Amino acid sequence: MSSAQPIRPRMVGKATFSFALVASQYNQEYVQGLVTHAHQELNELEPGCAATLVWAPGAFEIPLLCKLVAEKKKYNAILALGVVLQGATAHADLIGRAVTDSLQRISLEYSVPVINEVLLLQNEEQARQRCLEPELNRGIEAARAAVSSARTVREIVSKL
Repeated sequence: MSSAQPIRPRMVGKATFSFALVASQYNQEYVQGLVTHAHQELNELEPGCAATLVWAPGAFEIPLLCKLVAEKKKYNAILALGVVLQGATAHADLIGRAVTDSLQRISLEYSVPVINEVLLLQNEEQARQRCLEPELNRGIEAARAAVSSARTVREIVSKL
């Protein structure tokens, strides 16, 4: 896992983008950190952008809600945010793999960026570093990826 944030995209003017954040209620302290940082970064990069928050019961439910959001064709990007902590069994790995595969399919089916920050972490220390602290915050990373991807998709579509 990288120790650096991706480069912050430059501001390009008045916001015309809409974003959906689909976040897990499970491990809510950490997920709320992702949501807060993502929302702040979206507003820094695209001041006045529309950002809708949808809560999922857990990480496994995130893909269904992302699919319902994508079907509306109202959002320029969807940010999937969650925390799955590794346990003694393979359950976390199975959840992580299923979520990742499903989010990729949704992105391709609906031609909308779906940014996967459903984090599969070893322990709460990793969760604290990646969700609550700004240095490695994956909510910030998700927002930057969402803005960059939305801009790129818009540019490609406008040239076709």
